[in-house]
Amino acid sequence: MSDAPPAAGKAAAKAGSKGKKAGKKPAAAAEPEGPRPPFKPAKMTHYDRQVVDYVRTATAKNIWYYRDRLSTPRGPCSLPVLREAWTQGVIDENTLVWGQGLADWLPVRNVRTLVPQIRTVEVQIATWMKKTFGLKPALARARKERAEQRAGQLNSQVDMMY
Repeated sequence: MSDAPPAAGKAAAKAGSKGKKAGKKPAAAAEPEGPRPPFKPAKMTHYDRQVVDYVRTATAKNIWYYRDRLSTPRGPCSLPVLREAWTQGVIDENTLVWGQGLADWLPVRNVRTLVPQIRTVEVQIATWMKKTFGLKPALARARKERAEQRAGQLNSQVDMMY
């Protein structure tokens, strides 16, 4: 608590804000004085660690169901099956999932511990490799073939109309 009475603090605040536009901060407050201290996560108690470990274990051991792009329920699936589906592009963070303990179908991103357990480093690398070495060359070939087909058929639709 400060030593100054509340009225004196208000008067000082009003005097300091005269002549300045509303909503603008003083230049000294806009730029930090020095480097920020490093981020330190909050210390967890033993009980908090047990709760987190229990939730992670329950998520990993749960049997999951997901809805594919046609909204057809698929499953039961274990965590390795979901990882493979993520790598293959069958599911992503918007896919609806359901497991024991959930009241309704939820997007994967809303199940707090599920995304980190699916998107492990191995899955991220496998997904990147598939996109880089599998999908991009195939897409480039398809675009090239379509461009060659279009070059040979200039205005064929218009010619057929008349």
